[in-house]
Amino acid sequence: MEDDPPEVDNSKPLASSFSIHDACEITAIEPSRIRFIEQEFKEFFPGLTHGAGFNQAELDLMGEIHERIFRKGERPDDVRRELRGKREGFRTIAVTSGKGGVGKTTVSINLAIALSRAGRRVLLCDADMGLGNVHVFAGISPRGTLMDLLEGKAAAEQILSPGPDGMQVLCNASGSSRLAEIDPRALERLLRELERIGKSFDILLIDTGAGISPHVTQFLAAADDIVIVTTPNIASTLDAYGVIKVSREARMRGRLHVVVNQAEDEKQSQAVYEKISGCAERFLGGRPSNLGWLARDPAVEEANQARTPLLSSRPEHPNARKLQQMAGALSAAGAPSRAAA
Repeated sequence: MEDDPPEVDNSKPLASSFSIHDACEITAIEPSRIRFIEQEFKEFFPGLTHGAGFNQAELDLMGEIHERIFRKGERPDDVRRELRGKREGFRTIAVTSGKGGVGKTTVSINLAIALSRAGRRVLLCDADMGLGNVHVFAGISPRGTLMDLLEGKAAAEQILSPGPDGMQVLCNASGSSRLAEIDPRALERLLRELERIGKSFDILLIDTGAGISPHVTQFLAAADDIVIVTTPNIASTLDAYGVIKVSREARMRGRLHVVVNQAEDEKQSQAVYEKISGCAERFLGGRPSNLGWLARDPAVEEANQARTPLLSSRPEHPNARKLQQMAGALSAAGAPSRAAA
């Protein structure tokens, strides 16, 4: 359950975040060449420009660029053009729920970590308008919030905050009535900006608010994959079906997935999934995929209260392994064709 969060402790270092000095040692590339690549290809290293480090995927990319330019003699413009073409296939994954307090933000953060560890360049956006708390549970200090972006005080690149395992985070304000009352046109501008900066990453993961308000459904409509978090609670189950119903009726392009959280065991989680998917098949003509389940366990809330995500603090925990499996299933699904969407 997502209780009122404590203050953020920023004393703990972030895992798998490498400085330029680290990059030189790991890749054996000369510092001058690292600087050249970072400047020439800065759109592919957005976090580094604003003080964040590299993750492993970015180190691999640095090595690829170095190989092609300095050893194979390819032109930087040709390499840049090809890399841009690959980035056009970035995916947007929205994590949502029909009801609050089901662990949606916990799932979002840990999925983002798992995807980053799998070599994906991940941007996590806290899109819970007015009640954002990703930065709290991820244990980071925001460089800015979406309010700065909406008010024109900063570009998206300027408010990127480094998160665990090299991912980047666009944080949101908590308790802001102005964000909660954002008008549709401002929200459209925000979505366009997210799509623009998202192309510098492999995955844009959006932690939406709960429910089916226009603020939530606009983010869902922009997603390639929609992950719906629910629990065995009957109200949560009904609300999860409500999200599926709205997405189907609005003909959203996103593939639907269900995660059952806080289950007593696999049998209970399967019963919840079957109840939701059975109704969806009967009344809406299609079933969402079963992405997986998470057990009710105090370790999850303990990780939240410690501001250290479960995958960072207890990577061998059964729920941490389940979250890694969910990330693997999402990765295996591949990116849908945007032209066909």
